[in-house]
Amino acid sequence: MNKISVIIPIYNALDDLKILIQSLKNNFNFALGEIILINDCSKDETTNYLQNFSEQNPEFKVIYNEENFGFIKTCNKGMQIAKNEIVVLLNSDTIIPKNFVEKIIKCFESDSQIGVASPISSCSVVYFIPLEKGYSIQDINNRLDKFHKTTYPKILAAEGFCFCIRKKVIEQIGCLDEIYGKGYHEEIDFALRAQKNGWENVLIDNLYVYHTRQASFGSDERKKLIQQNNKIFNERWGEFVEKRKKELKNPIPQIYQEIFPIKSFFENIFSVKRIQNSVIIRFLFIKISKKIKIN
Repeated sequence: MNKISVIIPIYNALDDLKILIQSLKNNFNFALGEIILINDCSKDETTNYLQNFSEQNPEFKVIYNEENFGFIKTCNKGMQIAKNEIVVLLNSDTIIPKNFVEKIIKCFESDSQIGVASPISSCSVVYFIPLEKGYSIQDINNRLDKFHKTTYPKILAAEGFCFCIRKKVIEQIGCLDEIYGKGYHEEIDFALRAQKNGWENVLIDNLYVYHTRQASFGSDERKKLIQQNNKIFNERWGEFVEKRKKELKNPIPQIYQEIFPIKSFFENIFSVKRIQNSVIIRFLFIKISKKIKIN
């Protein structure tokens, strides 16, 4: 059986990190993988916590960057250190459920052409189901196991909050492209490069991981990075992405309907009613406008 190497870049955000680490202690199968925490020159509070934590929990490997590398360089450092067949780049603001390791491994073992994958998220760009009040992370995973048939559907690109990669892909195409600076688009760029080299991107559709998705940079810096990286990405991948979007269907609506059949039924009814009401209101407005000659 394959094993996984989980790489977690850390830069401050200590409260989120503590929650993630507790979920890892509760749910990670160390017999099937390793965890590498990389501290990217966080403030003293986070650094001191990691130092104390590593002394008490030697099963976690903790590495300290000698200077602030930024997200991409830190991930690349971890990818090069990772020793197992599957590498997982996991954000520090996530929470993992039971069978996290087993489900990732089973996905990659289902098809040798799967090169990159990511699970369903509570908050991401495309492949997410929000975690609503009254449900736990494990509740959603249990519903997936009970009501949904796992198929690992092909997707445009795996998402970065829990970015799972076959090590052979890294050996073939290299690591994340550092042209993207501190971040934005680097994971999807990697995922598309993998596709160009014959590998599939899939959704691990029986695994649900919580993700807070906080902004990593100040608003002004973030806007500048997005503008800069949008230009790079669109020049490389604009046409390819538009073509693939037409070829691939988002599996999330169907999965949501399967695991929440009653809820989705009523949501669909209200959605239809809203559309109908909108059409009726527009029709009445046109009729009234003609009568009173509104310009």
